[in-house]
Amino acid sequence: MNISVVIPTYNRQTLLQHTLESLCRQTLDKEAFEVIVVDDGGTDQSAALCQSFEHRLNIRYFWQTDAGFRPAKARNVGIVAAEGEVILMLDSGIILSQQGLARHVQRHQSAELNKVVIGYVYGFKADQQALTTVIESVSSEDVDASVQVMQQAGLFDSRQWQYDELGKNLAMWPAPFDIFWTAHVSAKRSELIRAGLFDESFTSWGGEDVDLGIRLFHNNNKYELADDICAIHWPHFEQSGSSEAENEAAINAVIKINQKYQSWQTSFYMKTLGEPLYSLNKVVRVLGK
Repeated sequence: MNISVVIPTYNRQTLLQHTLESLCRQTLDKEAFEVIVVDDGGTDQSAALCQSFEHRLNIRYFWQTDAGFRPAKARNVGIVAAEGEVILMLDSGIILSQQGLARHVQRHQSAELNKVVIGYVYGFKADQQALTTVIESVSSEDVDASVQVMQQAGLFDSRQWQYDELGKNLAMWPAPFDIFWTAHVSAKRSELIRAGLFDESFTSWGGEDVDLGIRLFHNNNKYELADDICAIHWPHFEQSGSSEAENEAAINAVIKINQKYQSWQTSFYMKTLGEPLYSLNKVVRVLGK
């Protein structure tokens, strides 16, 4: 078992189905990977959905009691249960290009040092109106063609502007852990365990992924951008007001993170350059000179 895909979910049966469909079309041999879905107390038919994929994927489904927002615990359940050397974390609703798993495995197997591989996610945090231009053209059955659709529509990864400004060599970034987003990222299972897994005290949106990313960074995992490993955030419309709630939760999370680590990088979290898009790495580059 080369790689285990860990997917937390909560009442996202339709989005989860798209993700699983894309995993059925991977070039990596079926016996070389497994899929672990951990349901954070959902009440839809996700269990039955996963069961329907058992003849197409090595898939396991876990359900945990609904005790609030607990994706950190859900991911921990999946990582502990996993048998793969590499853990790929995907969100439900992320569809992966056909060579995605094979390329994640290759990046880790060919590395001399332990690394964190940041995959590319088209359409993540995209403008809702812009999504209407592609919503009928994206397919989990042909993700590679769908990537071209997203490119033509200009729906790139929401971090693309950081790659343009700061460069793609994450080893040169002062705080690459700030883009450790579990929508599409991989690391060695042994390194995730050595770092202590996700901090389960994070029980509101955001923060638990960056928090673990910091510990991986402190343990000398090399961060690497793999913009050739493509995925798409399935076009769908978020509930009204969710962005404001997420922004407030994100602020609370970075305050908690800085209090926890008190590192020179995290001390820049509450500083700003007065720009609408926030980048810790850019703030450190500009103000940390």
